[in-house]
Order: sequence, then structure tokens, then C-alpha cells
Amino acid sequence: MLVVDGVAQPGVRLEVGGDGRLLAVTPHSDPKPGDVCLGTVLPGMANAHSHAFHRALRGRTHDDAGDFWQWRHSMYAVAGRLDPERYFLLARAVFAEMVVCGFTAVGEFHYLHHRQDGSRYPTPHAMELALADAAREVGIRLVLLDTLYLDGGIGVPLAPEQRAFGDGSAAAWLARWHSLRAALGAARPAWGG
Repeated sequence: MLVVDGVAQPGVRLEVGGDGRLLAVTPHSDPKPGDVCLGTVLPGMANAHSHAFHRALRGRTHDDAGDFWQWRHSMYAVAGRLDPERYFLLARAVFAEMVVCGFTAVGEFHYLHHRQDGSRYPTPHAMELALADAAREVGIRLVLLDTLYLDGGIGVPLAPEQRAFGDGSAAAWLARWHSLRAALGAARPAWGG
């Protein structure tokens, strides 16, 4: 049974390729020899708001005295310890966990662009490419929501622990974003938002 436009249609045959993608939908179809009758089939879900590196904070910030500011301090500490290799390993584990739970796409809010001191990595877009490679390896579609940080608050410059997030100006961020889209290319399918 398949629900199309709010109407349940019995006898619908779904053909799925070896890569898990839907090849054909045939309504009013009887099962063929070798078909697997699945019963209820749900589409993959999309995680529309992920911060993969926050997974490292799970269970570490909820003591009795905790508040947002303490959480933020812990988050900055985790961010400061990540490099492209560690980010890849963490993101791969997080994305694999999502796949196992039925997610097929993830919108990743990404702002760990540079080293902790704000300097660039030798490989341009190393952190973004780490995310794209992790997503590709586990088979989840990635929408990379590249985030712009200009200030640490209203009229407040970025704090030292926020320098990895910033590009200095909106124009510099936009130039990096255009360069990122080219760097992702076909080998690393990810949409940049």
C-alpha cells in the first residue's frame, strides 16, 4: 500500500536498485516471483538541523549547575580540539548513527571553518571536506549549511574561541563559499546553503 496525495493505494510495486534508490513505482500491480512484501514502508527522514560536533558534548553538560553559558564554554572547548581528521571521525560516527536510525539526509550547520586561532588550514576547506567525506562514506545526503560569523554579539568582535568560525567580512565569507562549492565538486556530493 502506498499513500499518494493522501489516498492509500493498495497493490503498488516498488522497484529498488542495488544502491537503495527507487527505480520504479507501478500502481495496481500483483507481486512477481521473488518480490519481497514489506508491508508498511516509510521514507527516509531528514535531520534538518545538525551540529555533528555537538555529539562530543552529549552527557557532559547537564549537571545541576549547568546553564547555556557553561554549555557554550564546553562547546568552544570541543571545537578548539577538532582538526580535519578528528572532525571527519566524529562526523562519520554521528552520520552513521543517523543512517541506522532511518535518516537519509542531514542539514549540517557548519561554522568550524578554520583553525582555533582563525588561520586557514593548508588544504582549503579542510573542515568542510571532512564533513562531506564523512557523509559520503556512510551514505547520507548532506546539505552543508555554511554559517557566517561576523561578531561575538551586537557590536562585539569575535572572542578568541570564536575565531575559527569567522572569515572577517561578509565578502570574504562569500568568496570562501563560492570556492567551497567548487571544491566539493561531483566527487563529494553536498549541497551548500
